[in-house]
Amino acid sequence: MSPLRAVAAIAALVVGIGSATPPASAGARAPITVGSLTLQPCETSDLAWCATVRVPFSYADPAAGTTGIYFEWFPATENAQGTVLAVQGGPGYSSTDYRDDYLAMLGPLTRTRNVLIADLRGTGRSDPVRCPRLQKVTPSDGNQAYIDAVGACGRSLNRARQRPDGSYVRGADLYTTANSARDVARLLDLLAPGRVDLYGDSYGTYFAQVFASRYPARLRSVTLDAAYPVLGADPFYPDAIDTARTAFDVACARSTGCDGWETIERMVAAVRAAPVSGETEDPDGTPVHATVDVDAMVQLVLAAGPDSGVYRELDPAIRAYLDRGDERPILRLAARTIFPDEDSGPAAEWSAGLYAAVTCNDYPQPFSYTGDRLQQYREAVDALPEGMFAPFTVAEWTSSAAEEFDACLKWPKPAVDDPPIVSGAPLVPPSLPVLVLSGELDSLTTPADGRAVAGQMGPHAQWVQVANMIHVAAMVDYVGCAEGLVRTFIRRPAEPVDASCAAAMPEVRLVGGFPAKRAQAVPAVAGEGNEAGAGALRLAAIGAAVVEDAIWQWYYVSVDRGVGLRGGTFRIEGDDPVYALTFRGIRWTEDVKVSGSGKWNRETGRVTATLDVVADGGQKAAVTVAYDDYEPDATITITGTSGGKDIVATAT
Repeated sequence: MSPLRAVAAIAALVVGIGSATPPASAGARAPITVGSLTLQPCETSDLAWCATVRVPFSYADPAAGTTGIYFEWFPATENAQGTVLAVQGGPGYSSTDYRDDYLAMLGPLTRTRNVLIADLRGTGRSDPVRCPRLQKVTPSDGNQAYIDAVGACGRSLNRARQRPDGSYVRGADLYTTANSARDVARLLDLLAPGRVDLYGDSYGTYFAQVFASRYPARLRSVTLDAAYPVLGADPFYPDAIDTARTAFDVACARSTGCDGWETIERMVAAVRAAPVSGETEDPDGTPVHATVDVDAMVQLVLAAGPDSGVYRELDPAIRAYLDRGDERPILRLAARTIFPDEDSGPAAEWSAGLYAAVTCNDYPQPFSYTGDRLQQYREAVDALPEGMFAPFTVAEWTSSAAEEFDACLKWPKPAVDDPPIVSGAPLVPPSLPVLVLSGELDSLTTPADGRAVAGQMGPHAQWVQVANMIHVAAMVDYVGCAEGLVRTFIRRPAEPVDASCAAAMPEVRLVGGFPAKRAQAVPAVAGEGNEAGAGALRLAAIGAAVVEDAIWQWYYVSVDRGVGLRGGTFRIEGDDPVYALTFRGIRWTEDVKVSGSGKWNRETGRVTATLDVVADGGQKAAVTVAYDDYEPDATITITGTSGGKDIVATAT
């Protein structure tokens, strides 16, 4: 897995970081005892009890003191038959910030399973690593600023705590996955839950491999969602670009039949000659300036792995620009997806310092910590085949703000070797059941990575590729297949999982095109009983496009409202699973306004909307749009009237 700051931000956005349960009245509940620990009611959830345990900061040096490990314990609501331990990715994210996502994924399992969620050392409420300079670096500051800040962070960790004799602890060496595994093993010893079912996603799968290889006896099963290898990873992660080439073609072939990767190649050549730059809005409607150059294209390609919205819009946005000079769609996509001036936010949500420490201590580097690192790095880059990242050059790919191949050039040389895994494959005994899930379109932790991890875990491990899915299949699964596989596996881990649903996941519904004018819109397809002409059918198709676009944009807004592609506003309000939709003067094209209301059921995927679609020239249509968003090859049905004539049509 390539460590990508920009992509990590997108992944958190799509999954829903920070969606914590509103603070509960903790005082109304009594403490409970679990194992040898007394847990207090959590302020973060009325379902959980919490504590912070102290563990050795260095397991080899008692004089180094201790560090805190915070965790939340959600007792089974009925008769407990076991415990699920959930670990979040990053590295650097707070696992407990994702409590609602884990509970939703596990669903009915929480009736018979306790759920344990722990912030790994240096994250969340577990004494998060705080390196303010690094936390505030933005991609627009440039790679050298990031390299310098990473080095400064490591040096500060080596001067952050003293032993009783006044000497300093080399803290930069101690934020490793191996130490996190030791911490969690110590926590399990104290809680005494018996053998647990370990679920890890993204970097959580890296942790899970390390923990399982070191402490298999503490585990009943292991689920790795969006896995990548601890063993044998290439420091330049060539699988990322290989998967992207295929994934864009697959997404196009299964939806609108667009050109996929060939379109991206055309755009890279175009912006290499002349970047696109202009004014647009971010998802909340704030005016921003966006630029699409070669580096932006690298970032967009890689962002698709954890963000299916890029698959949905990149090809048609490029075609709108290259074919008609329409900059609006590609600039909007860039402003939504790339955050050149956004820092890492609070360290308690995502610790940039912990991320750097794990990256530099555990991940493979294209140089060694002895000798001239910069020279070694340059030689490693020079040795790469020129077409390795085509259509991007090696220089363009390796110097992109999305990549961090050189991030650790100034990290302090570790004084002690503490590798994540000390054994070879197979990493766990055959008696330990393992399920590995990979999203077919995930270019961050690729299907090839997942298959390799399954092989390294042992011949008994089951690998499942989930069609049309992106990064972390079970945590962003609104259809229920991947999360259902996790639940089934945890219930009966010794039995093979029937994964037939994984091949039938709905495709990413790509935008067919971004028409700038009504006349450029493809009319809806007339059905039996339709009386309306092509002009009215174009209005009907524009209305349907507005509904789909608003629902997609909702995932990116920080509040409950956003803006249309070319003007107007929408609101999406309500409580799960049913949301109310309101559209006010949305302009999908420059010369048509769409207003109206509707409902969206996020549990079933059913969308309905009643719209007034008005062209600047005076033609109007009143239509009702309905479709099932979670159905493969879903058809949008459109009924209504225009000029006294019935509209009966469909769109895809």
